[in-house]
Order: sequence, then structure tokens, then C-alpha cells
Amino acid sequence: MLLDKIKAAKNWQPPVIPSDIPHGDMPGDKVEINEGHVKKANVIFPRLLSLMEEEASNGKEKIVITVCGGSGVGKSEIASILSFYLTGAGIKSYTLSGDNYPRRIPMHNDAERLRVYEELGREGLADYLGSDKEINFKEIEKIALDFKAGVKSISLRRLGRKEDELWYDDVDFSDTDVLIIEWTHGNSDNYKGVDIPILLNSTPKETLEHRRSRNRDGATDSPFTTMVLEIEQGQIASQAHKAKIIISKQGEILSYDEYLKLMEAEK
Repeated sequence: MLLDKIKAAKNWQPPVIPSDIPHGDMPGDKVEINEGHVKKANVIFPRLLSLMEEEASNGKEKIVITVCGGSGVGKSEIASILSFYLTGAGIKSYTLSGDNYPRRIPMHNDAERLRVYEELGREGLADYLGSDKEINFKEIEKIALDFKAGVKSISLRRLGRKEDELWYDDVDFSDTDVLIIEWTHGNSDNYKGVDIPILLNSTPKETLEHRRSRNRDGATDSPFTTMVLEIEQGQIASQAHKAKIIISKQGEILSYDEYLKLMEAEK
């Protein structure tokens, strides 16, 4: 039973993290783990085990976790570490990247964002970003609910950045206990199935700096990209009250009230 596995992990101590740990399933995504990521994961993990124990005590045998936050804040890295810790503790996990599920490939979605802005302005762009118009939330919701229902094999989307880089893989979940969804919109109201949302706090300035260091895409310094990050930040903040773990950029767990005060102070 999952509850027994979680209880057996209560004496967990942080292991040494190798350089080649498994990471999310976004093709070509770069995961560069640093001391800050490890520090945050080490703070999150004991609290996560306690929350998982609560879920398993209510009869759940499969748990869905999301690691969410602003673009480039370290979701991929921290989700990878948490998955590594869970599997090492005897709780097998799989990390899914929500970035595989936009309705358009990245190149076309970037163009659509710009088109929407040019036609409808900032308000129209805010209505498009993180909405069902941009993302196939129902597909991710079905994956989460199928996983929790014990479906053994689930077809997962793989999305690169070019026209021909779109395919599906059948993944065996028969002995997987935890599904981790790492995704900017992981705490969105547009889909169901998440048990434990984890929010990595950041400001638009911090996420822009992080994206620049990763060189994730072009034109990271453009006013349009900055506006997109600001809109995303507002959406994340509006959903933060649902997060069961909120962690600051310094690696401290915050209450929701503390999060609000910190975000107000950083405006």
C-alpha cells in the first residue's frame, strides 16, 4: 500500500544527487541542477511526505503533484529532484511536463500570442495566455484522472519546437505511485486531478533572469516577453491560495499570508 511506503520513508535523509538524474519528458529540455534547487527540494520533501501521508490515509493509492511557478523559475529541476527522492525512498514517480500540451507547436503559439496582442491588446493577450484557447487542459486532466484510476498504460504527448517534432509514447504506470506535473499552469483552475500543488515563488524580473541564463528561447529581453511574464505572474498569484506548499526564492516555506506580504513588498 502507498501509505506503508510513505511511512517507511519518514526517516529519509537527503542523498547525493548524481548529475544524470531522470527529468521531465519535454524533448530537448535542459535541466541544470544547482545548490539552490537542492536546498529548496530538501525543504519541500519532508513537508511533501506529510501531505502525501494525509492523502494516502484517505485511501488514495495514486497521488498527483504539481510543481508550478513562473517560467524559468526552476520547476524542471526541482520536480526532477523530488521525483528522484521519491523513487529512491521506494515511492516510484514519473515527471510529466505540461509544456507538451499547448494547442500549437511553440513557434506557432508564439506567433499566435503576438497576433492576439496586436489585434486585442494586453487584455486580449491576458485572456489567451494560460487559457483553454492556448492549452489542451482536458488532455492533461484525462491523464491525471486516468493515472489516479489505476490505468496501467497512458499515451503521453511529446512536443519539440519544430513541425515534425510531435508524437505520442505509451508509458507504463502500473507500478508508479506518484505523477509529478511540472508546469507554469500546474495550479490552474482549468483542469482537475491535482492533489498537492507546490508553488515556487518568483517575480517576473527573477523569472526573466532565469530564462536568460538558460537561453530557453529567443528575445528573452523583449518588452513583449516581459509583458507575457507579468501576465503569467498575475495568473499564478490569483491561484496561489490553492497551493499546499509555497516556497520562497530563498528556500523557505511560506504561508499564504506570508506569500501575499512578500509579493506586495516586491512590487
